[in-house]
Amino acid sequence: MLDQLLATAGVEERMRAGSRFGLCALHGGLEQGTAEIAEAAATESGASFYAVVQPDDLRWHVPSHRYDPALSDGLRAFLANIDMVISVHGFGGVRDADDRWTTALLGGTNRELATELAGALTQALPQYRWIADLDSMPRHLRGLHPANPVNRVVRGGVQLELPPRVRRAGTDYDALVTALAAVAGDARRRCNDAG
Repeated sequence: MLDQLLATAGVEERMRAGSRFGLCALHGGLEQGTAEIAEAAATESGASFYAVVQPDDLRWHVPSHRYDPALSDGLRAFLANIDMVISVHGFGGVRDADDRWTTALLGGTNRELATELAGALTQALPQYRWIADLDSMPRHLRGLHPANPVNRVVRGGVQLELPPRVRRAGTDYDALVTALAAVAGDARRRCNDAG
């Protein structure tokens, strides 16, 4: 499925090596702002970066666990050269919550990094709810599938599900990128120090 998406006219695969820590956005273009957020934070922190970006006229959602590195040289190279990752996603919010436009989820298997990131984002953007408790998020948004790229690296990672409001250009967006870059920079140093 990923190979078909990548072969579609207008779909771009972007990658930049930087360190043993990476940021990625698997649904760029489809999930507004995610590729831009991941790339800006990667640039600011010196982290590696990978994204698949769809053109405006394409709305093809390939589930994260279907991003098979055997079907993409770029994804395979990205995952082979990092130890830990934050994967930036977008979603419409928790449907039964009053604060659905300001609720974000931090899934994935690296729970220590999820807690660290939730703390930094809560400090930077206290008007949002940053949920790192897996039992408090919908099962399909926990990012725990072993085939998900966020879980294919040695130290695992965090699947950051962002609501629409914070993915739009403005002061919240800027604060998000700054906080994300700060956590990514610290994680990058730890990964590089670990060798």
